[in-house]
Amino acid sequence: MPSETHIQGKSKRHKKRKSRTEVSTDDSESDIDTVNHIAKDQNDQKSNLAIENHTADTEVSSAFTKIFMAKVAEELSNDLDELRKADDFKDDALPILINALQQGTSLFSRDEQRRIVLAESNK
Repeated sequence: MPSETHIQGKSKRHKKRKSRTEVSTDDSESDIDTVNHIAKDQNDQKSNLAIENHTADTEVSSAFTKIFMAKVAEELSNDLDELRKADDFKDDALPILINALQQGTSLFSRDEQRRIVLAESNK
């Protein structure tokens, strides 16, 4: 009789635990799905951040161009008036002049442009 109790106790104990080498495929597939989902979320966040940074850079560049052109017009107002009044100045030269002046914005790095825009917005 003691041997039956011993056998029953042993079999119950084995039912409660799995062997260490046994792997449940449902658990591992679930883990893989979770890891893939996390990786996809991280990639989506990086993509969204890149889009936001590009949008922010575009907005900063646009704001900086406006500030730069206003300063150029203010500082060179006398010279620009003389050019406009010159006999050989034609209306079709105006877009060329504006484009040439706007190219001055390329002398400033993105960080410099951002600092200038922030400084102007805090005034």
